[in-house]
Amino acid sequence: MYAVPYVLLIIIFGGLAFYGQTQDKSAKKLMALGAMALLFLFFGFRGFICDDWQIYYPGFKEVEADDITFAVYGIGKGLDWHMEPGFTLLMYLCKCIFNDYFFFQAVCSLINVALLYNFLRNRIDDIPFGIVLFICFGGYGMMTNMMRNSIAILIFANAITYIEQRKPLPYFALILVAFTFHTTALIYFPLYFFAHFKLNKWIYLGIFIALNVIFLAHISIIGNIISMVIGDGDSRVSGMTDAYTSGDLAEAKGISIGYLERLLTGSLIFCYYDKLIAMRKENKIFINLFVMYLLATFILADFQVLSERMGNLFIVSYWILWTDLTHAFSISNNRRLFIAFITLYCMMKMVGLTNLVTSEYDNVLFGAKSYEQRLYIHNRTGDK
Repeated sequence: MYAVPYVLLIIIFGGLAFYGQTQDKSAKKLMALGAMALLFLFFGFRGFICDDWQIYYPGFKEVEADDITFAVYGIGKGLDWHMEPGFTLLMYLCKCIFNDYFFFQAVCSLINVALLYNFLRNRIDDIPFGIVLFICFGGYGMMTNMMRNSIAILIFANAITYIEQRKPLPYFALILVAFTFHTTALIYFPLYFFAHFKLNKWIYLGIFIALNVIFLAHISIIGNIISMVIGDGDSRVSGMTDAYTSGDLAEAKGISIGYLERLLTGSLIFCYYDKLIAMRKENKIFINLFVMYLLATFILADFQVLSERMGNLFIVSYWILWTDLTHAFSISNNRRLFIAFITLYCMMKMVGLTNLVTSEYDNVLFGAKSYEQRLYIHNRTGDK
């Protein structure tokens, strides 16, 4: 029931992607702009959806619009956390313009949509299909929960072109800006020095197989390293490690839909490796990013939250590689069937992601539940 609005959104974008296969460039551009506008309206004016609004809404209320020190030092006088200066400055400026949390939320979404459009328009000709991939592979969480991280990730996505062009100054400048929105962007700095190298096809296969063996054999590399380093000397750290590697906090290792998705993606990349590289030089970068995505999701599989957050840093590889895989088919009918299959899969995935009471969709343009109402529902039901 809760998933219906999100599934309908995927159907609309998937239909545009399927229809756009037979249209000229001007029609595709118009469809692209319309699709981006719909993406913004849907997520930019959302109500209190998912979880992280419980942090951002009180944080926004705490900002004092007449105190510029908030923009310099961040907020946190009444909270137990700290926001990065770039995000805090954006929050401060939005509050100075219009003191409304939903206005700030809409501005963040507009920045995301603009960055996403700029990233996609220079790389793919079927923007609606790119949006389908974006929403289902990381984008849903980015547009609802990861308000800081999403801006950082999409800034990095736009900086990738400078890795290929070997232009360090604009690349590091953009990553520095991303770092002011989320500290995890620090991991992007060293990518400039090796992400542009072409990975040998057979080395890629060896890494891919090794990571699958580690995952399926339940080899807890990070957990073992932590155990060796701390031993039994720090009961608090040991307890946290045990908590994250067992029970509800740990993602079940083994064959699942998510694992089969990664297995299929990695296998198709190997099968069409040479073709993907020939399509665009940047694909050697996106393949390297996909390998880093696998490293994050397989090696850190014991730590579900950490695995998801680290994996999302490299999820941009999905959006381009899956799009190019559709062009790997020489017969146009096969391409359309592939798009239809991916759209169907994404619909099913959205059901799993959003069929929760915390994902219940409402829109401030048509009336949304108040903060107190959503907080009551969230606290009473959790993720039921």
